[in-house]
Amino acid sequence: MKKFYIAFPAMAMAALAMQAASPVHSTVFEYVPAPGQFVNTLPEWEEGDDAAAMATKAYNYTAIDGSMISLGAYGGYVVVGFDHTIVNVDGIRDIYIEGNSFQAGTVSTQPGGSSEPGVVLVAYDINGNGTPDDNEWFEIRGSEYDNSSLDYECTYYRPSADGDAIRWTDNKGNEGYVNRNQFHPQSYWPQWLRDNETLTFRGIRLPDNGVDESGDGSYFVLSQFDYGYADNAPNLANGSWNDDAKIDIDWAIDLNGNSVKMPGVDFVKIYTGVNQANGWIGENSAEVCRVLDAHVTREGSSPVLDETVQIDQSVLDAFLAAYGNGNTTAVNEIAGNSNLRVYLDPSTGQVNFNAPQGGTAQVYNQGGMMLYNSTFAPGSNSIDLSGYPAGLYLVRIDGNTTKILKR
Repeated sequence: MKKFYIAFPAMAMAALAMQAASPVHSTVFEYVPAPGQFVNTLPEWEEGDDAAAMATKAYNYTAIDGSMISLGAYGGYVVVGFDHTIVNVDGIRDIYIEGNSFQAGTVSTQPGGSSEPGVVLVAYDINGNGTPDDNEWFEIRGSEYDNSSLDYECTYYRPSADGDAIRWTDNKGNEGYVNRNQFHPQSYWPQWLRDNETLTFRGIRLPDNGVDESGDGSYFVLSQFDYGYADNAPNLANGSWNDDAKIDIDWAIDLNGNSVKMPGVDFVKIYTGVNQANGWIGENSAEVCRVLDAHVTREGSSPVLDETVQIDQSVLDAFLAAYGNGNTTAVNEIAGNSNLRVYLDPSTGQVNFNAPQGGTAQVYNQGGMMLYNSTFAPGSNSIDLSGYPAGLYLVRIDGNTTKILKR
């Protein structure tokens, strides 16, 4: 069925823009599903739709219609953003993600029923450019992190015909197929990416959670993980938003597995985390509806944001001091100066680094104008930015550039 959307007059749109911030995600930056049985239908692909059109449809399906999109098999993802920062509040789960998970009937011996867990990543807009950059993502460490394959890569191969199963291989020596079933006759390959011979996704692979309880392939239960994933638990519990469908920003970790105290979140990425086929019901494929700021004064279909919740400035300062360059490896590797880390101390306005070897340090503004140029000696060094206006600066140490955001 085609979906139709009303175009509001400019005056009405202006009035909407003046309203308070919404707890529901305000944009979809990317929608890139892996092959799957609901791909090209949730949302519906139509001839001529490109990646931008499908991202818009993904937004309309979720945020406007209250419907859902499918991320397909392992690795398929969506990236959403908000019109405000979701604040990290101590002791409270901060992000509510609606999916279509449900519990099995009493016949089941497993906790769960239809849980298709999606891995969640979160980002704070460190450089203030309004878009999620690759080095701004932090992973939410869910309950199965220690049981997962942490360095996983899966590649899908476009079939020669739409009616063929879709082969995949991974970097662990495994291979298999996304098989077709009788219920979904359309192409399982995302049609706006049909020129791609392959699709490759990287991340962690969660453990299999599908159990054939019948023993003959007729009854599968997809068990629920304890916490930390999308489409893992029912949306509601006793008529209220289910805490098990929420994410605590304090579960975030960096690339080295260290816990991170983030001030808040501007962007959320979700990808299907399980690579498993479950007989006649098909592949694990996370479905996503609305992604919401969980700090609200009213739940339900028209939630109201609690705007009294504010970022803790001390948490923000400490986060930027530690991750002002984003979530890179523990250090920025620089030729001749390995283990060199460059960071801004927001309390003093000093850019600090410790260099085993001497070299040249430069600072540029976003327009490419050089503001500072000096040599430095081995050992501890600093560049004074306290007199510079707030903004994004490029700091070059021995020809290698690091972004520094001064607030």
